[in-house]
Amino acid sequence: MFADACEKAARYTRPLIISIRQMDGKVSASCGAFIIINKDGWIVTAGHMFDSFVKFQGDQNKIKEVNDINSSRHPTPGSPSNLIRTDPTWLTNHSFWWGWDGVRLVEAFVDRQIDICVGRLEPFDPKWITEYPVFRDPESLRPGTSVCRLGFPFAQVESTFEEDTKAFRIKKGVLPLPLFPNDGIHTRNLVKGKSKEGNHEMLYVETSSPGLKGQSGGPIFDKEGRIYALQVQTVHLPLGFQPTAEYEGKRVIENQFINVGLGIHAKTIETILKDRNVKFQLDGDSYGYRIID
Repeated sequence: MFADACEKAARYTRPLIISIRQMDGKVSASCGAFIIINKDGWIVTAGHMFDSFVKFQGDQNKIKEVNDINSSRHPTPGSPSNLIRTDPTWLTNHSFWWGWDGVRLVEAFVDRQIDICVGRLEPFDPKWITEYPVFRDPESLRPGTSVCRLGFPFAQVESTFEEDTKAFRIKKGVLPLPLFPNDGIHTRNLVKGKSKEGNHEMLYVETSSPGLKGQSGGPIFDKEGRIYALQVQTVHLPLGFQPTAEYEGKRVIENQFINVGLGIHAKTIETILKDRNVKFQLDGDSYGYRIID
């Protein structure tokens, strides 16, 4: 059902690789997804993809503050050190990889409450993308509709940090990342009020299948490949069943849950894109698509 739609979505869905380095030297990497909206290089992704960067900025301030304080202190010989210790988990380096080497995100707008980011890639060549997405008319989204989700889960993403260049390198063999789709149905619409940043309606699409790690920021689309929502969260709903099981001779209660996906509704996405003056294609009438600017 979704073979053609996945082929379309794969043309505008790219991986976002985040690399971090701690004070103790530990380097780690994680992966999400983003959607390229138009030929000007505008993208949309999940706002929580920037959480590590916010931590990095905060940790940099902490490191500077501690260094400033310690530089003014003079330990007395034979006395316990009065220097403040740094936290080994503070971040010293951070990097985003936006699908291509040398590309960065500019004019970024992040609404963490809604969990969305809109920004523009620079530099960007329109020839990199052979097909740009079409958003489904938000008034046509109905529970019971079959949808599919696309992203980059199950990938072993690893980076190294080069001291001489102070730069991260994605390990050989990591790229290209394989795309992974999973389907389900639109179960419910969820409204969570208005966001403080921009006063946008926080409207979400719930899906019967969960979003997987590596799919955050990727598209949820219908069988025609039209964007339905933006994957941002997986929610665990209790079923109310509490069967018992025996482990190592002890009886334990096991609470049962259903894992469902949560995506930002096309209506909310389109409103934010309009507010940012970002052009996008919207599903039109029988004559085709409309360019919204």
